[in-house]
Amino acid sequence: MPDDAQLLEAYARRGDVESLSALVSRHAVWLKALLRGLLPGASDAEDAFQEVWVRVIRSAGTYRGGSVRAYLARIARSAVVDRHRRELPTVSLDIPAEDGETPLEDLPDERPGTVGELAARASAEEIRNAVRDLPPGPRQVLLLRVEAGLSFNEIADQLGVPMGTALGWMRAASAQMRKRLGRWT
Repeated sequence: MPDDAQLLEAYARRGDVESLSALVSRHAVWLKALLRGLLPGASDAEDAFQEVWVRVIRSAGTYRGGSVRAYLARIARSAVVDRHRRELPTVSLDIPAEDGETPLEDLPDERPGTVGELAARASAEEIRNAVRDLPPGPRQVLLLRVEAGLSFNEIADQLGVPMGTALGWMRAASAQMRKRLGRWT
């Protein structure tokens, strides 16, 4: 059975629709989960999923090797960023929220527990809401790590940030998830 890179290359070189179909089937679950985490609604995520594959069709010839999963995650992230630029207002990290604190002043809860432990005890809807409420950087790192299965090196590369920033955002995401879902710890 051909691997992902072979399937993508077969589509890029010969227009092999069966290869593209196999790629869509292999990556649909995690890619849809990633997009659902990055976008506000299920219909937005479905539209973005279609957009990802349209972009793959248009740019398959630009694939230069490496992880196809990372390639698809980069395209997905780009599609989400483009949607946000078109549709959402800019969010500032230094404008106070209703409680008077800025997102940068929100200190993490240091109680024990991991995102995985909390996920095992929380409902799917509670987890989706908690992830959706994370600031953009930590949310993207968490979803790229958990849903796309990317390494922190790949995540840092995808987001164009230093490795330390990606790791810090993951720590912030974990702390905020513990705080939000903390009643299970």
